[in-house]
Amino acid sequence: MTDARYPGGALVEARGWGWRYGSRRRPAVAGLDLRIEPGERVLLLGASGAGKSTVLHGLAGVLGDAQDGEEEGRLLIDGRRPVDARGRVGLVLQDPDAQVMLARVGDDIAFGCENLGVARDEIWRRVDAAIEAVGLDLPRSHPTSALSGGQKQRLALAGVVAMRPGLILLDEPTANLDPDGVAEVRDAVARVAADTGATLVVIEHRVAVWADLVDRVVVLGPGTEGAGSSPTERRRRSSTVTRRR
Repeated sequence: MTDARYPGGALVEARGWGWRYGSRRRPAVAGLDLRIEPGERVLLLGASGAGKSTVLHGLAGVLGDAQDGEEEGRLLIDGRRPVDARGRVGLVLQDPDAQVMLARVGDDIAFGCENLGVARDEIWRRVDAAIEAVGLDLPRSHPTSALSGGQKQRLALAGVVAMRPGLILLDEPTANLDPDGVAEVRDAVARVAADTGATLVVIEHRVAVWADLVDRVVVLGPGTEGAGSSPTERRRRSSTVTRRR
């Protein structure tokens, strides 16, 4: 059952959405139409260059403005542009080391909440809850420099969970981990998804790792005239979905 402390999953909509980076002639994504229901868990697949990371970064509101690229169509989270909904979105990237900001576990998890202006007492309640949610089992004072790769990814996930987002984005979160680290992160994501009810979008080449966790697979493929991407959906059997709800 979803924890009542969390606000619930976000609705994601792409309506003819596309993005062209300022340094490129062709768009990375073009004409994307996609709807992800609140609380749905989606695995996003596609060949290299299909635009998967661009879609996630667009949802996270970090693609930039007109000086960085050109946008078409609409990309919406709960009916708002991603740049206006950043408090509803959390992004975990593939490089564990690049995501560690501060020297101690508790301070690192608290960083995002501080940027959102959460009250200090509430921040530490959220930090402790996030540590438990991802199964990190370490004190707040534990040095981040002593963490393994899998622990660093769970730390990054804990920082996202503490912000209480309605949409969690994972961009190849196990790409640089050994088998033990992969299992740690996958199990942590499963716990978080069950506890929070957040909408989940994962980019990952290890399909078998995530197959039992997601409701739907969306495959981005080349669009017309060699530019952009179009989605193909593969929905899991309803019996599998029902088992987790």
